[in-house]
Amino acid sequence: MNQAESGSKQICPLNSFPLKFVSFRLPSKLLRASASFFLILFSLSLACTVPVYPQDQAQIESALKSMSPDQIRQRLRELGISPEEAVQRAREMGIDVGEYLSRFKAFPTTSTDTLLVDTTGKALLPLQPRLFPTAPETAAVALPQEVPGFTSRTGAKDLAPFGYAVFNYPASTFEPVLNVATPPSYILGPGDELIISVWGQVKLYFDLTVDREGRILVPDVGPVTANGLTVQQFRDRLVRRMTQAYSGMKNGAPGANTFLDVSLGRLRTIQVFVLGEAVRPGGYTLSSMSTAFHAVYLAGGPTVKGTLRSIRIIRANEKPLEVDLYDYLIRGDRTKDPRLQDGDVVFIGPAGKRVAVAGRVVRPAIYELDANETLGDAVALAGGLLFDSYFKRVHIERIIPFDQRSSYSKNILDVDIEFKKVEDLQKSTYRLQDGDIVSIQKISEQPENRVTIEGNVNKPGIFEWKDGMKVGDLILLADSLKLNTFSERGTLFRLLPNMRHEVLGFNPRLAVIDDPLNNLVLQNEDSVVIYEENKFFPEQNVRISGAVRHPGVYPRYDNMTAADLVIMAGGITEAASLQDWEIARVDTSELGVFSKVYKFGVTAEYWNDVGGGRFELHDFDHLSIPYNPKFSYQKSVIVTGYVLYPGTYAIKSDDERVSDIIRRAGGFRPGYYLDGSRLYRRQGNAGLVPIEFSRAVNDPHSGDNITLQDRDSIYVAKQDEVVYVRGHVFVPSAVVYKKGASLGYYIEQAGGYMSDADEGKTVVTMPNGRKWNSSWFLLPDPDIPSGSTILVPQKIEKPDNTLEILRDTMTILASLAAITVALVQVTK
Repeated sequence: MNQAESGSKQICPLNSFPLKFVSFRLPSKLLRASASFFLILFSLSLACTVPVYPQDQAQIESALKSMSPDQIRQRLRELGISPEEAVQRAREMGIDVGEYLSRFKAFPTTSTDTLLVDTTGKALLPLQPRLFPTAPETAAVALPQEVPGFTSRTGAKDLAPFGYAVFNYPASTFEPVLNVATPPSYILGPGDELIISVWGQVKLYFDLTVDREGRILVPDVGPVTANGLTVQQFRDRLVRRMTQAYSGMKNGAPGANTFLDVSLGRLRTIQVFVLGEAVRPGGYTLSSMSTAFHAVYLAGGPTVKGTLRSIRIIRANEKPLEVDLYDYLIRGDRTKDPRLQDGDVVFIGPAGKRVAVAGRVVRPAIYELDANETLGDAVALAGGLLFDSYFKRVHIERIIPFDQRSSYSKNILDVDIEFKKVEDLQKSTYRLQDGDIVSIQKISEQPENRVTIEGNVNKPGIFEWKDGMKVGDLILLADSLKLNTFSERGTLFRLLPNMRHEVLGFNPRLAVIDDPLNNLVLQNEDSVVIYEENKFFPEQNVRISGAVRHPGVYPRYDNMTAADLVIMAGGITEAASLQDWEIARVDTSELGVFSKVYKFGVTAEYWNDVGGGRFELHDFDHLSIPYNPKFSYQKSVIVTGYVLYPGTYAIKSDDERVSDIIRRAGGFRPGYYLDGSRLYRRQGNAGLVPIEFSRAVNDPHSGDNITLQDRDSIYVAKQDEVVYVRGHVFVPSAVVYKKGASLGYYIEQAGGYMSDADEGKTVVTMPNGRKWNSSWFLLPDPDIPSGSTILVPQKIEKPDNTLEILRDTMTILASLAAITVALVQVTK
């Protein structure tokens, strides 16, 4: 068939493909779960009967989505195409079905179930009774594995068997690489595709496949045997055969004008069987580039009971090969990982001798040892010792072997092995027994040459101890003492052999000058503490209050005087008195006596005063600076409104009153209204002070002519011709003042009371802030001044509970009556 023919029609060469499979019967639940898988296979089967283009494939997939699983299976039977054939055809067309097939992973089925064999060269479906649809393949999560005989033992209960977790990763992680140069050791076999190129005087190109008999049919040459040969061996044989037809090749000798090259195209697939203690034992179709490790990994790896050290490759008519996966897992060495051949059996036997290596090693785990490996080998398998390992003693917990149990009354033996050098441990030939737990302890972390200095030195910390080192040397290494050091006493804490501490005192000042009694000789782990002077002479405070700018608490210094404290407090104020300064001093001489009081006077230049100003202070003294009773700061009153000269006026004396300030303000301007004038007081937040200004002005001796205080404010109002009506009236408004008008007049002008108004509690507030009182028993009512405010409140209705109270009372009386009747009946 030429290329033109292949472009116009696609033929399924299924009969020529060496497909091996086993028929099987799946449970009905599994068939329903695998509907998506058969859907893909059916679309691929259609590709074997008609030309498939991208647009056609999309239409096929769209049509298949509307079909049920039963319809898909029926259509496959009608076409007479098996799922295996569809998979093979997809591979030849360059379609990768791995994304569909990787949805299936191990799941237990009945012993009568078998599975189809994958033929894609990617070994995605094992031939074994375990299959179940799942999510697409992702990075696996390692599950904890328990090793029988180790799990319940204290030293190994948290350890996992080494090497088994690597098989939890996706299978694609360890697939063989196909796009590499052909290895020199690769052996040709049936199914391999060879590309033969001839150039020079003759130009030829052949794409041929090794047939089942292991031969390649070369045009004009005939069949040439390739089975069992490497690519180079086959090329040499082919050159000799083709020289017979093309003399220009001259068997590859010098002077040839025609040349030949042979390379591998598509690789063949092989079938191998993984048996024994594998997670998913069975038959697998693999690429011919696959090795023993690929097959083991595809089978899920060994179970926890299976070996990693002695995996056997059983090959017909040859001596079995053995593979040690530790070479790959620990050292990354794959030179001993043989390439598989068709029909090989990879057998995973039971695990051999196992020991647990715990403690301070790089990889604490449970390791499998071969017959010749020793304690040193076990430590090496665990990655070696950590830097803080204690190598002089290794503890081994041993289950007493069968042949030795008659010599012991118990079953577990503890063994300590001692070493002088770390090399002795690393090269130890001590034989371990199956089930041993090897524990590598941690060092004690006790320093060998360390001393510490803390406290009041310039550079405290840890320093190297040297033989003959003294306290003075350590102080100098710490950059000497700070200035505020208490130089009469330091403490040395010494660690005794029994791990208790001994305290030794010394004088730091004398230690620095090498006084033999104080410059103590240091030992390993000594700790020196230098103290601040404040620990022995703590700094105390003094207090100042009264007529100073910054009263408060201040630290007391040596030789500090009263004048010094006043200066620190910002000096005295203008109101301060120079007499009767007072110092209260703590007195502990008698019970019930708290302090002694000292009084003194100073001059105006108190800072130079040689008398009281030189009074020396003690801790906790309290200095009080009195105010000059004759000194007072200016006090003022603000006058605004209808006076001739509004403004701020200073109060001349304590007895200056309202009328005096009005007089100083020039009296009233025309249009003033005394009944509406107001006095506001800021001291004590008093606010409006209701007084009768007409009485205060006209009668200086009246009670309304009150004395003024600092920051008082007087407002002289002008005539206000309205009365304000507020609250629950129909038209709250300002009603024009009418002389002699009654309360009812203003209420009526504001629309009258609302239905919810509380008429009896109407309040009238006059402009000066006083309450207007109606003379109910005198006629006529007093005049309501203009500028007043009438407030009508809302009536608050109290709930009437009379009926409820009567109902409850009647209920109680009826109950009492019934009880009385019952008692009478009983007593008859």
